[in-house]
Formats: sequence, C-alpha cells, structure tokens
Amino acid sequence: MGIKDWFGGDKKKAAYRDKVKEAVADGKLSGTDIQELQKLRSELDVTEASDDKTSLRRDIYDEAADAVRSKGALTNTGVLDLAKIQKFLALRDDQIGETKVELNRLRTLTEIRKGNLPTVSPTHLSLRGVPLESGEVAHYSVAVEMLSQSRVGTDGMPIDANFRYQEGASRSHFLPEEGAKPVGDGTVIITSQRLIIKTDNGRRVASVKFGDGQAFLYNEGLKVKGTMGATLLKFKSGSDDTAEIVGELLAAVTRS
Repeated sequence: MGIKDWFGGDKKKAAYRDKVKEAVADGKLSGTDIQELQKLRSELDVTEASDDKTSLRRDIYDEAADAVRSKGALTNTGVLDLAKIQKFLALRDDQIGETKVELNRLRTLTEIRKGNLPTVSPTHLSLRGVPLESGEVAHYSVAVEMLSQSRVGTDGMPIDANFRYQEGASRSHFLPEEGAKPVGDGTVIITSQRLIIKTDNGRRVASVKFGDGQAFLYNEGLKVKGTMGATLLKFKSGSDDTAEIVGELLAAVTRS
C-alpha cells in the first residue's frame, strides 16, 4: 500500500477513522478499545493513526477533550485518559497546545472546587517586582487587557470580605466597556489577601484589599474603582473558565 495518509478517500481508511472517533467520543480509550482498533486496522489493511499527516488527528483529540469539558470537571483519571488518547494519535504537545491550555484551566477549576487552591511559584515571572506581605500567598495570575474608564459604569459582583460564588454566577455580568480606553496589557495576581495589578512592563504595581468595596467581578474580567473613575481588567484568555476560576478562588480566599 502507498504512503498516502490514512484519512484519504479510501473507504477502508474512512471506516477506521470513524471507529477511532467513536472509541474516543466519551473522552476515554480503554485497553479493549485499543485491541479492537488494532484488530480492525489489520482487517482493513490500513496504516496506524500516527501515520496521518492531516489535521484530523487533532480534530479527533479535540472532540475527546470536548467530551471531557462537557462534564464540567477534569479529574486525575480524565487527565490520564486524554494522555492515552494523545499518545495513541501520536500528537505532540505543541500540536494541541490551545486545547491543553483549556484543559489546564478546567483542571485548576476542578481542584479549587475540591478545596485545593493553586499557588504561584515565587520565581514566576508574574511576581517579579511584586513584594508580598508577611504570610501572604499568591494563588493565581492571569493576563489582562487594561482599560481606563472616566465614569464608574455598572457594577458587577462586588468582591467583599465574605465573597460568595455559585457556578456560572458571573455570566450575567458584562464588563462595561463603553467609553473605556485601552491603556496597555497587565497581569492580575490573586493572593490570600488582595488583588494585585501589575502593568506589562512591570513599572507600576497597585493592589486592592478584599472587602474595601473597590473591586468587582464580571464574566469577561474585573473592575477596580479609583478616585478618577475605574480601571477595567479584561481577561485575555476570552474563556468562561477564567472567570469561573477567579470567582471560585476569590470565594475561597475571602472566607479563609
């Protein structure tokens, strides 16, 4: 048989492709699945999945990942299942980079909901030039687009000293971007005591203590009130999971 990739127009290859998709549709690939696929491949006389040179291997992996994401949680077992599928499809990390980033967010969210809060390494680039107070722990950092707004606008979810968050609660609060002017990129760091805002060049660092009535959560980001208006901090990821992580994490640290 020629070196054509296994997803060509050949009906046998198409049949094998469909079986692979069916096997991983639930985000899992059991030993039995692998044996049956190997048997089918031999019967159809087609090449292995790793010989594919098109984007369809990645598409199949993404479908498996979507099945996992639809469950709203990513456990250790789920991580191992997806790693097995990645290996079976012979995909490098860089070929599924965006999907893995999304999965990492879901994994972080799952752990926070279980009470296992993430921490940012003291050597992480986001903490460079950011002095932490005694006993303060940095839990999460997120890249943001910073916008300046002369008027305060509509308030979102106030981050008070006993902030409560229910799954999906931020999705009805939309960042009031009308009239806001971009002022650059930055990083928001959530610690055990406050929100820290750092400009992209690291020259300016500001912070807001939890419970002082100045910070608000939205689905797309955060808002911090000041004497001259407000600063909007729009999550650059564009993922709903980012707001969920921030909301769940804020609920955990303000009650601790």
